[in-house]
Amino acid sequence: MSIDSACARIESADHTAVLAKIADRARRTLVADFTQEWLLGALQTREQIASTSTPEGVAFPHAICDEFQPANSRVIVATLAHPVQWGTHRVAIVVALFGSKAQPWRHVRTLARVARVCSQADVRQCLMECATDDDLLSLFMKECNSHE
Repeated sequence: MSIDSACARIESADHTAVLAKIADRARRTLVADFTQEWLLGALQTREQIASTSTPEGVAFPHAICDEFQPANSRVIVATLAHPVQWGTHRVAIVVALFGSKAQPWRHVRTLARVARVCSQADVRQCLMECATDDDLLSLFMKECNSHE
């Protein structure tokens, strides 16, 4: 799975709006074969099973679908200008994963890696300080690569 896109300082009122912005970003930059509505629905389907938020203020929404080819597996990291309620936690960082059911091991490995990165308070603070998409992407990739 590749970390391909970042959205720094998203302005959104709630977690549904955050997911919609991430789905739009995924459609525009990563997986153009799918509509924003379809990608949003895939993320929401997983969130309806159980919230992916953590007490540390990070959410890990993910869409693992038959329709994704392994080559289309992607990660988008986002920071929020203001934390939003996500399940039982307030969230300021969102790491969205889009993966293929054909390679579930890859998804689990990626989820474990990004969770390790986001479990560190100093890393979360540095991610929140990134003012641009490029800075956020660069920092997140650096941190993830150091946890392979």
